[in-house]
Amino acid sequence: MFQSSLRLWPRLCCAAALLVTSGLPATATAATAGRQVIAVSAATTASANILTVGLKLPGHPHTVDIYRPAGATRAIVFLHAHGGRSWQLAYDLGINRKYRPASDRNVDWATLERLGVIAIFPQGQVPSGSTLPTWSNQVFDSGQDDVAFLAALSMHARSAWGARSVAVAGHSAGGTMTARMWCEGTPAYDAFFSIAGPMPSPDYPLYGATCTPLAPAPYAVVIGDRDSKLGLFAAGVTEPSPEQLAAGLTDTILVSEWTRHADRGEVVCGDMSTLGAAQATPKGTLWSVCGGALRYTVVPGADHPIASIEQQAGLRLLDWVNDFAEAAAPTPTAAAAAAVR
Repeated sequence: MFQSSLRLWPRLCCAAALLVTSGLPATATAATAGRQVIAVSAATTASANILTVGLKLPGHPHTVDIYRPAGATRAIVFLHAHGGRSWQLAYDLGINRKYRPASDRNVDWATLERLGVIAIFPQGQVPSGSTLPTWSNQVFDSGQDDVAFLAALSMHARSAWGARSVAVAGHSAGGTMTARMWCEGTPAYDAFFSIAGPMPSPDYPLYGATCTPLAPAPYAVVIGDRDSKLGLFAAGVTEPSPEQLAAGLTDTILVSEWTRHADRGEVVCGDMSTLGAAQATPKGTLWSVCGGALRYTVVPGADHPIASIEQQAGLRLLDWVNDFAEAAAPTPTAAAAAAVR
């Protein structure tokens, strides 16, 4: 469990503010019903495995697929890459067994039951003049207020499906959207996990100051040291120093994200990160501050795709994300107390 001092800055207590921001009533009936395999009552854990496809929240055009295993009380929202589809990310993570839109018979329910997690996959929107769905993450622009949408989605997961904690994780552009949520929508989620998605800034493509989040929520980022995609979006060229090269920071993106990791430690808990503080782990080179709440892992030999990162790190990213989210989740007692407040 991450250090308790980070919990002193409440996240769930901001629900009223999020209601105003998102315009979402705090009721399960606020959502437009999608194609639901099994119907259940609002604000209760599922008594059977349930797949809901195409749910919408009022005021937002995004469709959402929800995989609810029986008895699950935690939720993770997964954000696809630029040009991707929600069901494709579910396939990449092994939740969908076949490369096609979600159907109940193709879901790996055994894994979701083992993890005890509700997996939520929203669909990014296609901006005008494009054919590629994406997120408004300061690198791309979907034409939607995705910060407000994702805050509303987290609230709906808590009120409609009884989730005592909700984390958000994304790949590539979805990971960059996850980073933006850590900056601007921090109270909505209990943990943030970015996969091959560096933290942006409002000044992109220029390098801007690292944000100060609205709460000191746990944040992790994982990037392969052979990522062939992210360098295309790097502004300018920052040549790594000999010391950075020796530490495994071999290109502009890796150096930039390490700088932001150091900044995050300072603004969240005053923890100073150094190159020499790196830890060699089976997954890769890890920099960890704030009692493990803020983590940056560089995976040797890994390229941009999820499959490459998994192969080189030696584990499923679904398990990696879930372990981080579970460590950040409030206990059932704490979650109940926050709901009363």
